[in-house]
Amino acid sequence: MQNDISNIIRFIKQLTKKDLALFDKEFFRHTLEKRIKKCGLRTPVEYYHLISEHPEEINHFIRSFHVTYSEFFRDSLVFALLSQWILPPFFSKKENLKKKEIRIWSAAGAAGQEAYSIAMLIDDIKSFYHSEIAVHIFSSDISDAEIKKARKGFYPASQLQKIPLKYLNEYFYPEGTGYKLIPRIRESVIFSSYDLLDKETISPPESIFGSFDLIFCSNLFIYYNATVRSQIIQKLKRNLTNDGFLITGDSEREILAQHKLYATCAPAAIFQNKSTPEVQ
Repeated sequence: MQNDISNIIRFIKQLTKKDLALFDKEFFRHTLEKRIKKCGLRTPVEYYHLISEHPEEINHFIRSFHVTYSEFFRDSLVFALLSQWILPPFFSKKENLKKKEIRIWSAAGAAGQEAYSIAMLIDDIKSFYHSEIAVHIFSSDISDAEIKKARKGFYPASQLQKIPLKYLNEYFYPEGTGYKLIPRIRESVIFSSYDLLDKETISPPESIFGSFDLIFCSNLFIYYNATVRSQIIQKLKRNLTNDGFLITGDSEREILAQHKLYATCAPAAIFQNKSTPEVQ
């Protein structure tokens, strides 16, 4: 079976220049099996014959690797720690150093749920502390379709269940079959299409430069092989300030710990940048 899978990967790379070997083997196998079943086939061999005769199917297959699921306030522990332990000291430190800016990047941000969760939390904190610090939030995703959704800031009611009632009442208003974020929150996030595997750039061009105080990159590493994971982790590290924080998914905590580029600093998947040699 592995030879059949290798043939599929090789054929797709020849036709599209897309190297699907970048993905984790189990994730690739699972995605392939789902696509085979959806096409009414049974084996990788049959699927290879299908894409050989109908190469237009390849685009559908490639799109199936783009996992864009996200939630508002996805990890309640992370946001509790951010609001009580991480962000308030950041505001105080910036004010003491006369630095009037905090920069945040939601990498692989899907349709904006994560970035807008951050924006609401930041707005709440700034209001409580009467802070004049400017906060610049950038959110990127490889999918243009997801970025388009994010910019609209409209979500069905079924996606808002984890949002604190206070935030729901303060930052959303009903529209049609769902809810829309108020303009102040929508305008506080800069969205852009960006591929984290792009070797020509260090960060989304819209951010002008890296130097982020917080980077969110949740549930992405698990989809790629070890080499690609290292490349992404190193890119994120180069984008962090010396005392910046990287927030990942809980399932990726062990992956970050293995690289020893960050200090584990919370019971959740929150890591602080530290000065160590880059992973080779």
